[in-house]
Amino acid sequence: MAFDLEKAFQLDIAQMNLKKAHSLVFSLHNETKIPLIVWLLENPNSLVALPGKISLLHHDYIHILLNRGISAQDEAFVVGFTMGNDLKTNQLHLFIYQVFAEFIYPVPYKFCKLDFISFKLGFTYGRKIKIKQINEIDFEAYQNENIGFLRDYFGIDTDEYQLLQEY
Repeated sequence: MAFDLEKAFQLDIAQMNLKKAHSLVFSLHNETKIPLIVWLLENPNSLVALPGKISLLHHDYIHILLNRGISAQDEAFVVGFTMGNDLKTNQLHLFIYQVFAEFIYPVPYKFCKLDFISFKLGFTYGRKIKIKQINEIDFEAYQNENIGFLRDYFGIDTDEYQLLQEY
């Protein structure tokens, strides 16, 4: 089951605005340097980035909106979600990403079989929600909106995808 940010902090993150939630949740997470190979495939400034590419800050926002923590499975779910939500993602992109995540990415970015299950669930959920191309949204415009409103606006139902994981 997914790590529940709101329960972990005994807070109602859904009532916080995006900026406050980010500063609270990710102030506890040490910033690390992203390896070049990860940056090449996932950063929007890379010329060879795959669909679903997103800045690190906006990636953090997706973690919050999806109520996902920072475990390997949470990370896999969020990456799968952004790739699935990007309509440009095709089977070749998935194959490339999966090869790199399993064989080339360094630890802790490397995925195991359990991580790939979360990745696929995230991908499926990303395809399902009403708003597409969420990786291209300018989240700066939503800094003062509360998380609950943003989840509704983007069509994200954290209870729905958590039920999928139980099967």
